[in-house]
Amino acid sequence: MLRLDMNLVWNIVNLIVLYLLLKHFLVKPVMDIIGKRQAMIEQSISNARNSETQAQQLKGQYEEKIKASQEEGARLVEEAKQNARLQYDQIVKEAEAQADRIIENAHKTASADQEKAMRQAQAQIAGLVVAAAAKVVGSETGDLKNQALYDKFIAEAGDFHDAGSK
Repeated sequence: MLRLDMNLVWNIVNLIVLYLLLKHFLVKPVMDIIGKRQAMIEQSISNARNSETQAQQLKGQYEEKIKASQEEGARLVEEAKQNARLQYDQIVKEAEAQADRIIENAHKTASADQEKAMRQAQAQIAGLVVAAAAKVVGSETGDLKNQALYDKFIAEAGDFHDAGSK
């Protein structure tokens, strides 16, 4: 049956001592290392969550800034379009004013040229009338008579011209 002898007692004592030594020198340091590692992991998880929260906040801020910059860009584009329209309108008005001045100057020049041509034509006609009258009369008459004939012819030619234009 069961025998208790000294070897068994020494084996039990050795086992208890071995258990205590292992517990003190092996299990306790291993459990301390496991505890420290678990604390470190929990700290890393906490830091990761904080970093994620900060990243979400930064992302929100960046999205707001991007939206604000897009709105600012759209506003600047619209402002540039309005300025371009104003400049276009101003250039068109200046061009129209310049065209009106050119047309007015052209009318004035044409009127002046027409008046000059009329005076030249009247002078030529007067010379022809005087020459024709001199041939008809057969002799040269005085300057005073020539002038009277010229004035009479111009008056009749003016009346004829006015009657034809009406």
